[in-house]
Amino acid sequence: MGRKSIHRERKDKNKKVEQWTQAILPKLSNMGLGELTIDDLAILMNKSKSTIYQYFVTKEEIFEYITQVRVDRLKAYKNEISGELSTLNYHYETLAKILAEGVKDISPYYLKQLQMHYPSAWSIVNDFLQGLLEDLKHFYIFGIENKMFKTVSPELLIKLDEYFIMQLITDHTFFNSNQQTLESAIKEYMYIKFEGLVIK
Repeated sequence: MGRKSIHRERKDKNKKVEQWTQAILPKLSNMGLGELTIDDLAILMNKSKSTIYQYFVTKEEIFEYITQVRVDRLKAYKNEISGELSTLNYHYETLAKILAEGVKDISPYYLKQLQMHYPSAWSIVNDFLQGLLEDLKHFYIFGIENKMFKTVSPELLIKLDEYFIMQLITDHTFFNSNQQTLESAIKEYMYIKFEGLVIK
């Protein structure tokens, strides 16, 4: 007979847990996530395994939590877009800064590994990205209708965003060969796109 699992009540996650789980992201940038164990993650977080188990049951839960915390931070873009659109005072730098900050310390290789090995965590990323694409579509339409942006196809703009967001961010071979970070790529992409869109 195998050993029965012991059900333990987990502690509520607090700001400190958020800090030490987010702090491991730079360390995971080039690691194969599928091979990591709870012991490995505990070492990376500089915590004992018993401390980890006070808050998390599985590796999957750890990656879900790390992802959700980062996505919740990224959702600030919604307020920025809504506020700037309502006054027709759009500055693409604001959105670029929020998104670039959101991916700080996250590598395309990490995202690819997350997609391959932790589908529940990746679904949090995917849901966020799909929502972002939908918001950007409304943003383009509003900007074009109010003569803030040049008259171009919103569908084409979204297709470009879809490629950049859904494919390029996990293409670690591109980033390795170009020595660029996800953060810098987002800033450059937003600059190229919106400098071409905005009516001077």
